[in-house]
Amino acid sequence: MRPIALTFILTFALLTLTRCGVSKELREERKSWNFSGWEQDFKDRALCLCVLQGLNNKGIQDSIVKYDKSFYNPLALAVFDSTINELLKSEVRKIQLDSINSIGRYPADLSSVLEGKRVMNHCTELYRSKRLDSLVKIEKKSWKQIQNIMDKVHEKTPTH
Repeated sequence: MRPIALTFILTFALLTLTRCGVSKELREERKSWNFSGWEQDFKDRALCLCVLQGLNNKGIQDSIVKYDKSFYNPLALAVFDSTINELLKSEVRKIQLDSINSIGRYPADLSSVLEGKRVMNHCTELYRSKRLDSLVKIEKKSWKQIQNIMDKVHEKTPTH
C-alpha cells in the first residue's frame, strides 16, 4: 500500500508544479522582454525620467527624447512609469529646493557656476539609493504577476 500512496503523492505534486508553473509562451515572452534583467531596466528608467523631469524644461526634454532613443522604452511606459513617476514627484521637489537654496550662498564671482540645479548629481544619487532599491523590491511582486507582457504594453501604447 505504501508504494501506491507514494506514487500518488509524487504524481499529484508533479502535476501541481506543472500547472502552477509559467507557460512556455510566457517564458519566451519574458525572455524577449529581458524579464530577468527587469530590475536593472527599472532603475535605468528611473534615472532617465529623473533627468528629464528634473530639468523641468519642455524644450530640452523634447530634444533629448528626439535624439536619444534610450529615453523611449515601451515596456517602461506600460509597466514602470506610473510607479517611478510617483517617486519622482518628491525627488523633483528636492531638486527644485536644492536649486532655490543654492541662490545667494556663493560669492558673486562663483554664483553663476555654482547656483542652480544639480539634476544629474541628484539623479545618480537616487539611482544608487536604498529608496530606489526598496521600490524595486515592492515592484517585483507586481512584475511577476504579469501574465502577458504584450497586452500590458498595448494598454499604454496601442497599435493601429
